[in-house]
Amino acid sequence: MTAGEYQKSSFCNGASSCVEVCHLPNGNVALRDGKEQDGPVLVFTPREWAAFVAGVCDGEFDLASLASGTHGSDGEAPGRPPAKPLAGFGADSAPV
Repeated sequence: MTAGEYQKSSFCNGASSCVEVCHLPNGNVALRDGKEQDGPVLVFTPREWAAFVAGVCDGEFDLASLASGTHGSDGEAPGRPPAKPLAGFGADSAPV
C-alpha cells in the first residue's frame, strides 16, 4: 500500500485516540488507529466507504440505536433529521 497523508477529524482536537483516514491514489480509502500508526490498516473500496459514511450520517452506528434495535424503517434513526454528508469523507471527495 502506498503511504498517503492521513487526516483526523477536527472533532479530535489533537487527541491521539481518533481514527485516521487516507484517500489512496487508486481511489480506495485507508483507515487506521491514531494511537497505533504502525498497526493494522483497513482498506475500503470507494463503494464500501460510501456505504459506511452513509450509515454514519444516517445514525446507523449510534450506540442507542444499536442497543435498542429501534432504527427507523426508512433507514433513519428515530427522532433524527435527514442525514447530511460528512465534508471531505464522501464517495465524491477529492483525494488528499
